[in-house]
Amino acid sequence: MVDSACMSAVVAVFARPPLAGQVKTRLAATLGDAMALDVYRRLLAMTLKSATDSGYPCVLFAAAPSAELSAMAASYGVSVRVQQGSGLGERMVRAIADLHRQYQRVLLIGSDCPALAPQHLQQGFAALQDAAVVLGPAEDGGYWLIGSAEPECWHDYHLLDPVRFGGHEALAMTLCCLKACTQSRLQYHGASIAMLAALWDLDTEADYHRAVSAGLLS
Repeated sequence: MVDSACMSAVVAVFARPPLAGQVKTRLAATLGDAMALDVYRRLLAMTLKSATDSGYPCVLFAAAPSAELSAMAASYGVSVRVQQGSGLGERMVRAIADLHRQYQRVLLIGSDCPALAPQHLQQGFAALQDAAVVLGPAEDGGYWLIGSAEPECWHDYHLLDPVRFGGHEALAMTLCCLKACTQSRLQYHGASIAMLAALWDLDTEADYHRAVSAGLLS
């Protein structure tokens, strides 16, 4: 049963159109484009299921218009919007800021984490009861989730521009950006940054075999 708090919170899923040669390129380097595309589709479906099973509304933010993404989202009862901005950091900030116009708490995730489960999202929203921002660290130095309960953090669309996404310093660089923001804008609001448990992304062939061995992918 969905409680009333769910109506003031939303999950955003970032996704690229499922096109061979344009998704899971590191996986494709060893397993081929067709296999990488299949894995990408399965991961995205798993992510959408976890998001909707969490009990919270969900919005899919597409990197570009895609009939396949729209059809997949519709099959899960998920609405679709197109990402806005020139780089990933700006697109993330704009999405969070946009959703904050309607929702008090926002979680943003990608579709790379095979271990993601509904309870992880529920834990993220619970953390935002006390924190201004929540992050879910990934084992490779990135992060699988970023969330907010403070709209003021996202007024500057270039907040995350310094972050080198995809590298082992992505989390640390994001923390630097967010700490500067919370200290300057929210010092009188008891702002804090909460951290969830570390999970892992599926990017390489080794990650794929790990997911299969763990029963996360058939």
